[in-house]
Amino acid sequence: MKTKITGSHFMGTTLPRAARYLAAALAAALLFTASGCGEKATGEQSPVGSPSPSSSSPAPSGRTAPETAPSDAPTDAGASPAGEEELFELRAFTPSTFMEFTIADEMGFFRDAGIKIKYVGSQPTGITDLQLIEQGEIDVSYSGHPTVVAQGRLAGLKVKMIVPGMVDGPDNPHVTYLVKEDSPLKTLDDIVGKKVAISGTGVCTDGYLRYYLTQRGLDPDSVEFVGLPQAGQQELAVVEGLVDVTTSHTPYASIALEAGGVRVLGRTWDIFGSPGAGLGARSLPEWIIDEHPDVAQGFVDAMYRARLWSNANPIEAQNLMAAVLGLEEGSVLALLQDENKLIDPSYIDHWVNLAEDIGLWEAGAVAADDIYTNEFVPKDAPESDKTLHWDGLVHNTY
Repeated sequence: MKTKITGSHFMGTTLPRAARYLAAALAAALLFTASGCGEKATGEQSPVGSPSPSSSSPAPSGRTAPETAPSDAPTDAGASPAGEEELFELRAFTPSTFMEFTIADEMGFFRDAGIKIKYVGSQPTGITDLQLIEQGEIDVSYSGHPTVVAQGRLAGLKVKMIVPGMVDGPDNPHVTYLVKEDSPLKTLDDIVGKKVAISGTGVCTDGYLRYYLTQRGLDPDSVEFVGLPQAGQQELAVVEGLVDVTTSHTPYASIALEAGGVRVLGRTWDIFGSPGAGLGARSLPEWIIDEHPDVAQGFVDAMYRARLWSNANPIEAQNLMAAVLGLEEGSVLALLQDENKLIDPSYIDHWVNLAEDIGLWEAGAVAADDIYTNEFVPKDAPESDKTLHWDGLVHNTY
């Protein structure tokens, strides 16, 4: 039976010293979501739409006419010169963690492609960004994984993944499994019969571990998965001894390790050894893809440039995102980005097969090529991007 531990367990002065230290280290991180993987911060959020999805995805009224760039638009950070340039507006949720989408905006890559980003507020709880795309409230989904898109497609939502995002790496894993520093657990095999904290049920929370244990001939149902949905709760719980293992996403794993009292038991790279295990999905509604292929192409071009620039300039990328989020330098960690021009079909197959293995949907219910499109091939990044630096300013309003 799944147990839920509420935030009240971590308040007051009864926490051990290590937990109090970790709580302080995690304070800034409570503004974040974990890259669309379900580990969300709490707090007041700006409503942007009703909670029920519509049954179709027509182009919202007034969305076909591009806007004219203001005469005082910024020209720094690689942006095109201001003037009478027409820009197509794409609406998106205000960023709350490291996203190459925001880097593409702040570095002027979207503007170069004829696109203007308008932020509409934080994503409300209880509804996915794909549902709000379907309702016409926003135009872009820049978080989550291919399985989220697949589930949306199964529900009839007309949205497709159009570019890749983050990926997994041995030194920059999608998920890190933490235990208390003096834990007797030595490998992921040892989680049998233990309590494992998850932000919520999903492929990259309990799903990865269920898959791992099944492949090892061990019983995944012997594990008690404990739901801890608030940002930073998992790491505090393992220090306090309320759970045995975390499924920590960026930036919480790194913050907890720096604070002390925990150590690494394993990483997603240990399970799969593939970049695809961390693949982020960046999606557009079909009406934009079909009716405005030039916008879709521009989106693909800008996101490709942002992925390459972020990987080449991780410290600058981190500092840029910290400035956007109103945090101190060094408090935001860069995510490893996919440098492939196109979405790797093997990565999509990985997510579909894993989802079927853990029973997220029935085998064959969704075809991999229905989740994404590689119709738009990004242009080569300009040579000038290799020497392009962030100007230290935040240009969009959040």
